[in-house]
Amino acid sequence: MSISAEGLRQEDPVIKTTETMTTRDGVTLVATLWRPAGPGPFPVLLSRTPYGRTDPGPGMHLDLARLVAAGYAVAVQDVRGTGDSDGELTFIAGEAADGYDAVRWAATQPWSDGNVGMFGDSYLGITQLLAAQERPAGLRAIAPHVAPASLHEVVYHSGVPNLNVVLTVSAAVLALDELERRINRGTALAADRDAYLAALGFPDRFPETMLRLAERLPLSDQPLLTDLVPFYAGWMDHPDPAAEMWRDGAVRYAEIEVPALVGTGWYDYFRDASVGHYQHLRGGSRLVVGPWAHFTQDGNVCGRDYGAGASQDAIDWTGLHLEWFGQWLRGESPADRATVTYFLMGADEWRTASDWPPPAARRVAYHLGPDGTLSTVPAGGGGGEFVSDPDDPVPTVGGAVMTFDAFGPLDQRPLDDRGDVLRHQSEPLDAALEVTGDVELIVLVSSTATSADVAVKLIDVHPGGRAELLTDAITRVTDLTPGEVREVRVELGAISNLFRPGHRIRIDVAGSNFPRFARNPQKGTTTVHEPSYAMLPIIS
Repeated sequence: MSISAEGLRQEDPVIKTTETMTTRDGVTLVATLWRPAGPGPFPVLLSRTPYGRTDPGPGMHLDLARLVAAGYAVAVQDVRGTGDSDGELTFIAGEAADGYDAVRWAATQPWSDGNVGMFGDSYLGITQLLAAQERPAGLRAIAPHVAPASLHEVVYHSGVPNLNVVLTVSAAVLALDELERRINRGTALAADRDAYLAALGFPDRFPETMLRLAERLPLSDQPLLTDLVPFYAGWMDHPDPAAEMWRDGAVRYAEIEVPALVGTGWYDYFRDASVGHYQHLRGGSRLVVGPWAHFTQDGNVCGRDYGAGASQDAIDWTGLHLEWFGQWLRGESPADRATVTYFLMGADEWRTASDWPPPAARRVAYHLGPDGTLSTVPAGGGGGEFVSDPDDPVPTVGGAVMTFDAFGPLDQRPLDDRGDVLRHQSEPLDAALEVTGDVELIVLVSSTATSADVAVKLIDVHPGGRAELLTDAITRVTDLTPGEVREVRVELGAISNLFRPGHRIRIDVAGSNFPRFARNPQKGTTTVHEPSYAMLPIIS
């Protein structure tokens, strides 16, 4: 249910205008405003997007007609360097100051009653957090959904380039948006856009093109992006999170005073950042986690049907926001809702908790034993070994990836014939087992190389053989002495799944997951030593 001007009926009493503001450094930013035709003034809901305000699409999953009908003025603003706004896009890094100025502008317009809330997904979510840390007068509450906590974590995951996300966003979103901007301003032609789309192989050969781009080395060498997304190369050349270029794109939670309605999905690549927003902010904040991916909010994720009640439509996503902003912008009585609402996969039903992780969860160690065993009882004998070869990486199958046809809870059996994946699984369960909370693998490894990646998956193996991916992650270990045993912690993050009777719990460990994550350039054999174990949060 995307926001769009078309969502408003012609007979609805709505005024639509184009509004401009000037930032502190003299840059003009442009917004589209929808407001009731009544006398006002109105509380304002502000969203700031790099994806185009005139036909709001990516990042918008509320019903605009309902927001305006409920008496809100809704402003959707092109961020600096996008759409009709002036200046140059710095991608996240410049949004704190502009966000502050935008909130102050929204709070002081004649149609505003001085109370401002912010909403939106992904990039539109981190613009809220960065604005909130500047504490602009008038900002009362935010609602970031599937939003990162920093520019660095958009680009990197535990030291490994988050290649699928950053390369796809750069090539298929940022570059095209920049071309459209140039066409609108007369500095490029429609033929230039057509040529670029042809170079991407869009749409039929787009996946193959993206794989080819991911295989290029060095990663910063992407001729298609050099002109259109000039900051991409700098991202790839600065992996250190302490580098100056990342500083202005990181959220400072300690300086945020307003409450947040935080949303995410189990298969969103910013899932753990979103959970972290809730955990850092507290103070009236709420968390909602569904069985969704970054672009999918219905009850069916790539063929895995979670039921009619699993979608955002079913839980009235816009209604949740109206309750939230009604409380904080209008002083309405708070809705009688739990602090944390999450979807328990496997049972395929919604659950509530007073906090995250749920207080009832207890951490239980499941040991990686010899011959692929996984048990709460240490078996001894070590966990095996695997070869990591950058010329033959383990291919990505599902998970939190940016694609439109192969993401989320995919069956891992297509990888069964690979000998470079360690598979440790439990015996079939006698009774249902709920795993809800934060999952972590603690593994002792040595390698024949000086750098090694540890890529991990948590999988629900069904009695019929389906190996359903629940969550995956990776960590890069550097400065190894060949043969040195090093403890590695791989945070697989937040999850909620009911393993049904007869199902098995499985942990897969490998040296790559490509192209979701960039390949380690070194070839080597990694050995898993005991004690190595997964910490699973069990609710009984």
